[in-house]
Amino acid sequence: MDSKSHILINGHKHVAYQSNVLPREEIIKQSKAFYKLLNKRRSVREYSNAPVPKEVIEALIKTASTAPSGAHKQPWTFCAVSNPFLKTKIKEAAEAEEKESYESRMSDRWKKDLEPLGTDMHKPFLEKAPWLIIVFKKVHDISDSGEKINYYYERY
Repeated sequence: MDSKSHILINGHKHVAYQSNVLPREEIIKQSKAFYKLLNKRRSVREYSNAPVPKEVIEALIKTASTAPSGAHKQPWTFCAVSNPFLKTKIKEAAEAEEKESYESRMSDRWKKDLEPLGTDMHKPFLEKAPWLIIVFKKVHDISDSGEKINYYYERY
């Protein structure tokens, strides 16, 4: 291991990337399998109230936290909520924000595009789902050495 593998970043040991060079045929096979898997994804607007073990939520958040980011800062914070009272408060806040969007932010074209999906400002699923995972943008970190800006590409 070279000296780069021992660098601490945000208090964590940096693990150097080890590339895995595969034969051409294997790359083609894996890329086709990956496409088949991802092509099954859908944006589903149906939510189950079936219990989900906390360990599953923790594993999902751990996986999401590995997503690539500018300077490897992982500038986000995840919050998992199962408390019914908090889910109701989140639903109320989300519906108020959505009401504002539907009434003054969204163009008529945008609202028309949403019509076939049957979505509106009402979000009952936020109380139905056993867990809500909220993702917060972390603009900067604060440490003993001061404020450290996180990197984002934002297009407005």
